Amino acid sequence: MGPGREVAAPMPLQPRVPIRLAFTFRVLASLALCGMSTPAAAAGAPANPQHTEPVSGVHVFQTAPYGDVGLDGNSVAIVTSGGVVVFDANGTPAAAHAVIAQIRKITQQPVRYLVLSHWHWDHWYGAEVYASEFPGLIIVAHERTRALMAGPAVEFNRPGLESQLPAHIQEVEATAAKARSGLRKEEAAREEAHAAQDRAFLEAKRSVKFTLPTLTFADSLTLFLGEREIQVRSPGHAITPGDAYLYLPRERVLVTGDLLVNPITYALFCYPTGWISALERLDAFDATWIIPGHGAPMRSEQLLHDTHDLLVRERKLALALKAAGRSVEYAKKEVLLDQEVRRLREAIAGLDPSPQESFNVYLVDWFVSRVYEEADGRLDDRIPTRP
Repeated sequence: MGPGREVAAPMPLQPRVPIRLAFTFRVLASLALCGMSTPAAAAGAPANPQHTEPVSGVHVFQTAPYGDVGLDGNSVAIVTSGGVVVFDANGTPAAAHAVIAQIRKITQQPVRYLVLSHWHWDHWYGAEVYASEFPGLIIVAHERTRALMAGPAVEFNRPGLESQLPAHIQEVEATAAKARSGLRKEEAAREEAHAAQDRAFLEAKRSVKFTLPTLTFADSLTLFLGEREIQVRSPGHAITPGDAYLYLPRERVLVTGDLLVNPITYALFCYPTGWISALERLDAFDATWIIPGHGAPMRSEQLLHDTHDLLVRERKLALALKAAGRSVEYAKKEVLLDQEVRRLREAIAGLDPSPQESFNVYLVDWFVSRVYEEADGRLDDRIPTRP
């Protein structure tokens, strides 16, 4: 692999952070760090996804953020002479339609399999479109992921859709009204457009027809389609209870889902020991290309190594502090003072204050909390209500 990793230009920052619901609506810095160079799309009508082909026949589609209210995971289409395998289905039906339109420009082959990496809504809420567009489609996921999609994941997102996002939209509308009354026409127009985009996103999420996997697996599943061998694997509990990733052994291409995000992975609700083990499994493939759950594909393993080393270091520090009787809040502060953690923060997030703050939240605050909970034996398959 080459010496560096490929990172697309960061997204411009939005004017404010409206919602802090732990996963349902990611904090604003996520929008700047998800590794896409396309401008933010209107919330209900995403622009054409950014398309790259790192390896012949392996197509990566990156959908721009939904204004200031949501992100979309990468969608990967693997084209074979016997059909197409798609990994992850976006966060809204409209985004999935846009990806399918791009796939149809590439090949006349139908999508035979849709593999869903995990239960987070930005990776599977477009599944209904694939099921409608491709009769006979087989939707694949880990057995624990299907169980979460069948109820708990939907309930987890309900407060965001029923109260938090509507409250945010009302706040934006109030800002627009205040600007109108003060004759600040440009600000009023901007805020009205902002509210309209967020309303469209809310309606897109509310109108989803939840489409569950039709084929599940426990450890691994190998698809032989056309000339390709596509291995669907799970590391067990890592970011979620049932993460799935893909490996193409002939091409040495690794598609990680949210086990790795370029540049800052979300540690929310992770299983620290399992996640560290999962990254070690990914490293063992010595892949020529790594396609992360968000952000640009990479020819280098450096981000994988840095993220792994960071988690190992943090876990060691946190466990020692816990054994000494220190609180989790004390541990978070101490971990951020560690010189090795600070070195890895610079390697992963750079020197800009905004990415560094995201690093502090996603990879220290959330991770250290989970280390403490794991040490107490409090982690299970249930989705927590808070970080």
